[in-house]
Amino acid sequence: MNFNSFNTFGHWGVFETQEEKQIREQQEKEQKQQRKSQQQETESYEHTSKNREMENNEIDLLVTSLGLTSLVNEIGEDKNKEDVLKANDEKILEIVLESDEENEKESIDPTNLSEKKEEKEKDVKKDENPFIQPEPVEIENPLPLSILKRRSLPLIDYLCQLHNCAFKELHVLFYNIEKRREIILHLQNQVQLRTSHLLPYKNFVIRCNDFTVHPASIVPAMGGYLNITVRGYYYVKHGIKLRHPYLPCLIEFGGGHHRSYYPLEVICVSKKCKQMKKC
Repeated sequence: MNFNSFNTFGHWGVFETQEEKQIREQQEKEQKQQRKSQQQETESYEHTSKNREMENNEIDLLVTSLGLTSLVNEIGEDKNKEDVLKANDEKILEIVLESDEENEKESIDPTNLSEKKEEKEKDVKKDENPFIQPEPVEIENPLPLSILKRRSLPLIDYLCQLHNCAFKELHVLFYNIEKRREIILHLQNQVQLRTSHLLPYKNFVIRCNDFTVHPASIVPAMGGYLNITVRGYYYVKHGIKLRHPYLPCLIEFGGGHHRSYYPLEVICVSKKCKQMKKC
């Protein structure tokens, strides 16, 4: 046998040495560790994603359950309210029936009928509701012109006296078209309007052409240019905090499409004088 051939094979690397084996084993171990770490990362990522999905599903279930419980509670409350109303109706019917029976049992004297009717008419009074449209009432104490000669009155007080209505009923009058026209014609022909929020020598005469539909807290000032309401404009410009911002504004037409808006509480009324001019 030729042993030189084996030496040549060992020299050219056919047979591995111990160092090469160790290096190769270390590389294999490192590769295995990398694979394990990658698998662990993928497993942890999948686990976390599953946990998140479970949490989201639990939250959705909680939300739906809460919504259902709230609906059930609302339905129960409605049923309880209906039961209470039914019970009250039954009690009212019983009371009415008992009162009717008692009235039938009582004897009626024909001589005392007229006296009882008069007493009832005196005792019974209609409930005043400020939000119901007031009926036209004759003015018992009309506003005398002597008062207007001496001094001026606030427009709100003047209108309340003129129509013999309470302050709470005044804003209802403006929603009645006929009353609205009567007020405008009266203010144009019978009296003189003047501002009262400025200094005495700066106040000027104005003319009532119309009233706004919306109150001063909604109507835009300056034609909506500054994006501010009439209420805010008078607070910023003149330092006046309107006490009745729910009342409409008086409109005065100017040149072209110009319109000026004045809250009712900054206007006073005086007797019409031809010599007074706008300052």
